[in-house]
Amino acid sequence: MVFNLCALIYFFYFSVIYKIISYDNFILRLYLFFILPAYIFICVCLGVHFFDLISIESLDIIFLFFTINSFHLFLIFILMLHKIYLIRKMNSNSRRRSRSSICAYEKDITKLIQLGLPFSLIKIKISNRDKLVDFSKNKTFIKVVSHAILMTKKSMKNNKLRFYHDSGEIIVILSEVNKSELIDITSEVYNVLITPILMNNKIFILQPIMGCVINTSSRKTADEIIRQADISCYKAKKSGLGVGFYSASYSKSICEEIEILNKLVYAIPNNEFKLYYQPIVKSSDKTVHGYEALIRWFQDDGTIIPPDKFIKIAERNNKIKVITRWVINQVVHDINEFKKNNIFSKIHINISTLDLHDNDLYEQLSTLVNNRWLLSSDIILEVTESALMADADAAYLMLEKLSELGFYISIDDFGTGYSSLSLLRVLPFNQIKIDQSFIRNMTIGNNDYAIVTSTIYLAHNLGCNVVAEGVEDEERFTELKALGCDFIQGYYISKPKEFAGIIREFSK
Repeated sequence: MVFNLCALIYFFYFSVIYKIISYDNFILRLYLFFILPAYIFICVCLGVHFFDLISIESLDIIFLFFTINSFHLFLIFILMLHKIYLIRKMNSNSRRRSRSSICAYEKDITKLIQLGLPFSLIKIKISNRDKLVDFSKNKTFIKVVSHAILMTKKSMKNNKLRFYHDSGEIIVILSEVNKSELIDITSEVYNVLITPILMNNKIFILQPIMGCVINTSSRKTADEIIRQADISCYKAKKSGLGVGFYSASYSKSICEEIEILNKLVYAIPNNEFKLYYQPIVKSSDKTVHGYEALIRWFQDDGTIIPPDKFIKIAERNNKIKVITRWVINQVVHDINEFKKNNIFSKIHINISTLDLHDNDLYEQLSTLVNNRWLLSSDIILEVTESALMADADAAYLMLEKLSELGFYISIDDFGTGYSSLSLLRVLPFNQIKIDQSFIRNMTIGNNDYAIVTSTIYLAHNLGCNVVAEGVEDEERFTELKALGCDFIQGYYISKPKEFAGIIREFSK
């Protein structure tokens, strides 16, 4: 029992000492890791026979032990306070150095602007910074970046480059404003930075993201230039190229994206979304077979943010799943209202790529079906061909599960995603929607006409029906009907309608 108790105390003691106190002084290490633990061991052994100790020895011995224990605890407390002081001092110095670095390059940028001198700025962020810090320590990471800067300075032919190190980020200021030459310089810097660095017996490989700004204006401030460099870094990260150049048009698109993202947060709580339904009719007699649910986002001023704009932004920022959930719930409500008014039509819902990679979609639909709030036969799930190609394995697994629930699957925008025939052979789908770009331009004898004809033939041989979307005139309708296309959708048939408008039509 004595040894078990000692082992437990040793484990706790060493873990605390190792995490909190780390000194280079040999005497302190000797005391903390050898003398004091040995003393603890003796105290524990004697403590187990405490009552025997009282009967054998005088109380003075016990008092002596308590005095020595108090001294040791006080010493450990002082050492811990000293360690905390050193950490705070180090952090303070680090912040001071960072502030001085920031002040240095901001002052230099401001000076160049005031003198009216053109210049370029390159901001370099390390995309794998967090991984490298986890791999070593932040202090080591800063040393690695500093070493990378020295390597870059030595290897650069252009010695007019000024480097600034700001908390793991690198700022480079140069007088070169010719874009082609700046591209060469940027490429040279990039190649040096990705060179493996050996430090503390570990190999570090930086993954830089470089944002470039060319400034020829004397009306901008240093903050504006740095903000433009940040936007360029974001552009480089999104493009996957590693290097991005600032442009006013891209900056505008980023500002619009941020504005839309901020509005998206309140769109559902404020009931700003609304569903419109576009009819899909049988080509044989133009009777309504179903409707496609199309989302519209109305603003307070009466304007509409186009779906092709905010849907892409929502997908890029992982907000699309919230929108999909809202659409499904709204469609379920509208289907039940349709049935109350003797309208029995299938509703097409568009599913995003991200929805196929998450089990939330399946959980929501299975809950609705299992609780009998929805019949799976009432809904057709539309998945774009490009979404299927993004991750065929994940798409197959999700579509298989949804198909088992009884949902019909439609491949939307067919012909634009370059899917292979082997993929079509295994995917569980029931319908193909030919993309409107082929329908709009099809005339007898041209390539689009051949693609449409082949798609209809392929779909029917695979046991699927075909929908042609984007039909805007009678000529296209007649040609598609002659080719055996099953269903037609487009402005020739009808524009998207409000839910209440459809109810009124059927009630007449």
